[in-house]
Amino acid sequence: MAHIDYHAVLEALQNHRDRCPLCCFLETAESSYFDSLLYSWVGTEGFQDRFLANNGFCPAHAHHLREENDGVAVAMLYAPLLKHRLRWQRRRHRPLRLLRALPRPNLRRDRSPAARGYQAHLTDCPLCDQIALWETHFLHNLLRHQKDPALQEAFRGGTGLCLPHFERLLWGAGKVPAWLASHQDERARTLQEAVEEYAVGSRGRDSTVWRDLLEYMEGPARAVRHRQHRRRFRS
Repeated sequence: MAHIDYHAVLEALQNHRDRCPLCCFLETAESSYFDSLLYSWVGTEGFQDRFLANNGFCPAHAHHLREENDGVAVAMLYAPLLKHRLRWQRRRHRPLRLLRALPRPNLRRDRSPAARGYQAHLTDCPLCDQIALWETHFLHNLLRHQKDPALQEAFRGGTGLCLPHFERLLWGAGKVPAWLASHQDERARTLQEAVEEYAVGSRGRDSTVWRDLLEYMEGPARAVRHRQHRRRFRS
């Protein structure tokens, strides 16, 4: 798991000047998450129970697990989940009798992982939830130490946040420091001018500015966020 404090934020700003530092931080954190999952958590009762209670990963993170090419880990995680989902399917397709409701587990009595998983949805992804917490802590620390000269210098020396993360910062904080907003605006104007030049052909077609545009607008493909935990930040 990634530990996020002032030094983690400053290091991300200093080491990732050509991309969104939070997106880069999340990529590293996700890789660390999967390393811990494959080499420490798989097979442990606590994680297996939480995985079943969440009804597994979302499709995006399940396919990321596939890229790790660890068949034993996938089998250990998903075999119990498959058994649980098949049982759920059979209940769903059971013929109705006199329009009585389908049997559902009594969560007040049954707090087992399978009972909680019965109520879960495919979007209740444990890693998506963790990513939302990482984002919250990173942005919270960014605002908390906004007056630190080293942090300001590191932020201004890079491209700033991608648009989704900047919007989340705005939504959570309501107001951001003038120096940060100014840097974000300048980044957007510079990118817009470069894209317009590329579109009319005045900039070489070998330019990769369109890739920069996509990453700025959407963030990297790996940083999938299906569920956003909208929390207000306090500086």
